[in-house]
Amino acid sequence: MIKYEQLNHFINQFLIIPVDSKDLLEKYAEIDAYSQGKLIGKPLPKGISARNMGKNDLWIAATASLIGATLLTTDKDFYHLSDVYINLKVLEIR
Repeated sequence: MIKYEQLNHFINQFLIIPVDSKDLLEKYAEIDAYSQGKLIGKPLPKGISARNMGKNDLWIAATASLIGATLLTTDKDFYHLSDVYINLKVLEIR
């Protein structure tokens, strides 16, 4: 029972944002439009091409943006969002 209680205590430390949260859904849509170069009033920087992000990457970016978390990644899928929507830290795996 002690391990179960420890696990529950650990899990209860996580911030949980319901996937149907209005704020999260709006951030998802905003980042998707921005990534495709379709967000009015917020164009992509020069030299950055419009792109379709994967749906899972959009959820990850929207969540990180909403809570102000630093997003840790090993790929370049989030570069265009760095310092615009998210704090990005790219980890090099060797």
